[in-house]
Amino acid sequence: MNKEKIFALYKSLLWGICILLFPVFSGALSVILSLGTTETLFFQGLFMVLSLIIPLIFVLRGKWKWEEIGFGKYDIRGSKKAYHFLPLFAILIPAAIQGFYFKSIPYVFGNLFLYLAVGIAEEVYFRGIIPKYLRAAFSTKGVILFSTAIFGIGHIANAFTTKDGWQIFLIILNAFLFGWLAIEIELISKNIMPVILLHFLFDFETKIAAMNANMLLTAECVRGAIVFAAAVWLAAAIKRTDIENRT
Repeated sequence: MNKEKIFALYKSLLWGICILLFPVFSGALSVILSLGTTETLFFQGLFMVLSLIIPLIFVLRGKWKWEEIGFGKYDIRGSKKAYHFLPLFAILIPAAIQGFYFKSIPYVFGNLFLYLAVGIAEEVYFRGIIPKYLRAAFSTKGVILFSTAIFGIGHIANAFTTKDGWQIFLIILNAFLFGWLAIEIELISKNIMPVILLHFLFDFETKIAAMNANMLLTAECVRGAIVFAAAVWLAAAIKRTDIENRT
């Protein structure tokens, strides 16, 4: 691997670490401050919003352009060609079968705020900033591979909130699968807005799904299979597009 690729990976990893520091610090501070469940949701959401200040400064200072971090013109033609909206909705079905449990209005709004902030912030970093650096040194396959790996590795710590080995495995696997699907959506649409919406709905419905642990585990299995199928479908669409662009 040449120096250009190593440097691109190095910068990508640094940005990945940067976004992960915000939930780590907010989680630690919420424990120190003895915040309640709902307070913690809003507190962690606030930190995710604050994480967006860093890329905003780069844009306002002229270092980056909006389209470089995922806010380019939406490619409607490319999106229709891949039919990516069809499988995306199916991803949300398994966890929604039993309906939703609304613990309280503040709890629901806390989750809405947190996971909307997470969806925006993580997509700006993982599908905007990180691919920006990877594109400078890698092919489309390399961008997909390394951005997926960075996203998946960055979310491994989330799996250890449970002691169930099988659930830990599924959480880690689904993180890699979602990262794979998400970067493909960005590559096809040339915009992170669709995947921001998907990311938000994906996380939010999991938190309010009216399922016990075993049912949710089954839903995670089914959802992972659907995500995998959707990612394979989009990989084929991207491959066809690359072939057409070369001819």
